[in-house]
Amino acid sequence: MFRFAALNILTRPLRSLLALVGVSVSIAGVVGLISVSGGLRGMMTDTLAKVEGLVMIEANSVDPIFSTLPVAYAKRVEAIPGVQACVPELWRVAPNVEGGKTLVGLFNAVVVLGLDPERHTRLSAGHVYSRSMRRGRNVEVRDRGTRNVVISERLARKYAKDVGGSIRIGEEQFPIVGVYDTGSLFLDGTIIMHLEEATRVAGFQKELVTSFYVEAVSRDPAELARIEKAIEAEFANEPKKVDCLSTTEWQTEFGAMLRNLDVFLLVVSSIAVFVGAIGVLNTMLMSVTERVPEFGILKANGWSRWDVTRLVLIESALLGVIGGAAGCGLGVLGVTVAGRFMPFAPQASPALLLGAFSTGVVLGILGGVYPAHRAAGLHPVEAIRAG
Repeated sequence: MFRFAALNILTRPLRSLLALVGVSVSIAGVVGLISVSGGLRGMMTDTLAKVEGLVMIEANSVDPIFSTLPVAYAKRVEAIPGVQACVPELWRVAPNVEGGKTLVGLFNAVVVLGLDPERHTRLSAGHVYSRSMRRGRNVEVRDRGTRNVVISERLARKYAKDVGGSIRIGEEQFPIVGVYDTGSLFLDGTIIMHLEEATRVAGFQKELVTSFYVEAVSRDPAELARIEKAIEAEFANEPKKVDCLSTTEWQTEFGAMLRNLDVFLLVVSSIAVFVGAIGVLNTMLMSVTERVPEFGILKANGWSRWDVTRLVLIESALLGVIGGAAGCGLGVLGVTVAGRFMPFAPQASPALLLGAFSTGVVLGILGGVYPAHRAAGLHPVEAIRAG
């Protein structure tokens, strides 16, 4: 019966091909969309894993760039028991770099980070950037009053710059004293300079910063939670209240965003799968309609309703198997090509491919249920007479 079903598909190549295209394209779309979501999730997880301390920002701010806090908060935080150091930071989108446009986006924005090197040295584990230096040095106390900056390996390649050269921000040249590489696209779009210089470049008030990086003496989660609450309580009655977030809480924030993205991708994928199922249904219905006499002869020769049903379902399942396999192949190819032009690597895992292939098979079977039922219900004599 399997061979019989395969021959039926091959005898109608154009119609079968159209059904296969519908299935394969829908499965390829599912693989591509979920791979992008997985790659984005992996990149965010890797990025947050590099940030070991707590981040203190203005209450209800979604990002340090949109936060504003008094720099004097640092001393009050360091007075809290269990706090190793509190480093003020100033994050701002950089004015046009090397004559290009000022970019604001998830991956392409170049931002300026101002650090206080004196407080920075109090960090026992160091900052994510100081731990990622590749060439030259990080911003130090001696850089006060200079325009010295540290750039990422990615920016160095993009603008053909290196240690000893300079990079133009706005209308000014800034000597490059170091190059870092965190391996994270979220972090590697940053130009680091002395806090005072960043304040001048950003046009910020001297007594203000955007956020604080807080390092605790202990890495114990319970102790970190206690310090978070203590910091937020310290400024609860101030005009500028604060939120103190750990890596776990950042992951929760990003996780909520990604769940919304997953819901959207699920809706889009469901539409694609539905379209594929309609294609199989249409193909099998037309096939059954054309083969009414054939089914009549088969039933007249002793085939049962179940035999006819099984034949049609095997045909539709074969379309699902071939379309699912082709869709997975197209999806992997598309993800591989797209990954070369995307700022992160989409992840087409074996589990995803197995799930997508299984979806293709189920899609094919479901598309054949009604046509199989219709074929099985034909009366032998009437079916033969219809031919």
